[in-house]
Amino acid sequence: MNPSPRHPYYIIAPPYIRTSAGVRVLYKLADLINKAGGSAYIYLRPHSYHASASSPMDIAPFLTQKTIDYHFANGITPIVIYPETIKVAKFSAPVRVRYLLNYDDLLFENDPLTSDDFLLCYSKNIEEKISANIPKQVLFLPVSDASFYRPPADNSVRKGACYYAGKFKYKFNGKTLPITDNLPEITRDLPNSQTPEEIRALFQKSELFYCYEDSALALEAMLCGCPTVFLPNTHFTKTLGSIEIANIGYAWGNTAEQIFHAQSTVGKFRDKYIELNKSVLKYTSEFITKTQEIAAHTKYLTPFLNGIPIEKNRLFILIDLYRFILESIIDLGFVNFSKIVFKRIKTGRIRFMKS
Repeated sequence: MNPSPRHPYYIIAPPYIRTSAGVRVLYKLADLINKAGGSAYIYLRPHSYHASASSPMDIAPFLTQKTIDYHFANGITPIVIYPETIKVAKFSAPVRVRYLLNYDDLLFENDPLTSDDFLLCYSKNIEEKISANIPKQVLFLPVSDASFYRPPADNSVRKGACYYAGKFKYKFNGKTLPITDNLPEITRDLPNSQTPEEIRALFQKSELFYCYEDSALALEAMLCGCPTVFLPNTHFTKTLGSIEIANIGYAWGNTAEQIFHAQSTVGKFRDKYIELNKSVLKYTSEFITKTQEIAAHTKYLTPFLNGIPIEKNRLFILIDLYRFILESIIDLGFVNFSKIVFKRIKTGRIRFMKS
């Protein structure tokens, strides 16, 4: 029997939110490490009220100052994992692992990759674009629930289509194509956004799902037997996981040839997705082995962080909100933070402390 990994993992992540696949991946990684016998903690950034920020389905405890102090006092070097949208240099991270969940610098300009000790790449396509000569590994973590997103029980005839253009519309101000005019639009985090059950019902009855970006919704549509038609644009020039899913179940562009390919292969997607889920434990174990070796040869000279507040009751919500805003401004800059707040107020998408 292999000994439990000695060195803990501090995973920097925002509050859990169901509609963000990237956030779900970070909490899922903590869950997998903990179930493998390791110790993984979520360090909330920006700070949020724990009761509303946790994942309902993952073993992913939040990092506390007491835990940090214990590891430092006992010389137990932590391995700090962070997504490409966080600048980790503001912390004292003895071992830095950047988890590239998207193509580097697509959504956020960060420090050079050479400043890290190890790179995790969400997919092979991301890894192939990296030239930095440092240790790296692909860890494709599917987070969509195949038991929930499933084909309809009957073999009813599919009709119509639906579409999603989240970041394309709301971040990049892109103009959608005529082909998706008048189709039902799937949205996230708006007051009238569909529930998961409503999204599943759309996928179960639609002939096609048009998608302007790389979204977990594409996988969920295919799990329901609905082919996805990706619509390339300036901000979306290549899918993330095409190699992992073997290019099945989707069309790259709205051509008759591509749509035929999607329709004729979508039936194979579900088995492929389940197979990918089974391989996750193996690759997580490999990641643990590699990073434990790095941490074992790295001295822990400065505490990762000082000053995580202790939550006592809901009176601390206002303090949490203050810290949320302050840390968001520090991470994003006042101008970018103000733009995001204004846009979300305008569209009804403010979600401070929303689970």
